[in-house]
Amino acid sequence: MTTATIEPTSATQPAGEPVKLSGLRCIAYEIALNGWRILRETVNDFSLWRLIEYPWSAKALGLRRGDLVLDIGSGTSSYPHMLAKEGVDVIVLELDADRVRWQLAKRRATARPGDGRFFPLVASATAMPIRSDSVERLAAISSLEHIPDDESVGVEIGRVLASSGVAAITIPYTSTERTNFFKGIRKFIRVEPNAFVQEGKAGSFFRFYTDADIERVYVRPFNARVGEWRGFGRSWLNGRYHETKLTKYWRRFVLKDLFLALIVHPLEERYDRSDPLYVMFTLRKP
Repeated sequence: MTTATIEPTSATQPAGEPVKLSGLRCIAYEIALNGWRILRETVNDFSLWRLIEYPWSAKALGLRRGDLVLDIGSGTSSYPHMLAKEGVDVIVLELDADRVRWQLAKRRATARPGDGRFFPLVASATAMPIRSDSVERLAAISSLEHIPDDESVGVEIGRVLASSGVAAITIPYTSTERTNFFKGIRKFIRVEPNAFVQEGKAGSFFRFYTDADIERVYVRPFNARVGEWRGFGRSWLNGRYHETKLTKYWRRFVLKDLFLALIVHPLEERYDRSDPLYVMFTLRKP
């Protein structure tokens, strides 16, 4: 298997300006990338969770202009484009060739002078064509839960990360066992403990992780140090909105999501002790 190493532009230059990717800035980038229509209805799953995850990931990775990030499972996400607009070099690693073509076409249509470099790559996260110990920063935003062979992904993350390299990960969470998902709203079938597929929708595998699962799959393979740990989507934003019939508004009217992300999310995290739908955490390689 041919492997690749792409050096960050900052390797021989002073550290660039810190990346400050706020929720409002994410919306501005999304408009620039996909047009004003996304304020009415999103076209690529840009919604509430992303307004929480994207700023957190950029901050957790300590990103500066000229840094290089390996983004796993990007799909048709705008996140790698947002990072490129901030002057960050991005490797977009995605298994679906059509989605990689989408990413490349979007890049060609929206690239501007001063953007970071952009490297779309068709590959599996279970066997990444990346040299061992070569990645300083890795992002996996709401993607790992869709990969059935997640244990191989955990091993691969540990392999490609350089010593002291950091991964910023967001994945679904449960403290016990989930026996249903979107009950009464969408038809999800349980295929194994804490894992579901949506009836009639190919490629819809979705997994929840317990603390023990996270330890076994992502921490133990390379004795990672777990850093910043946060949750989102508890009984307010998930239990009274996302996993309810109100989810029909999920992709509509993005500005409401900015209010929920900036106001309701911090209040929920401070006062609500129920399980979060997702956890966000960093892993650092010793």
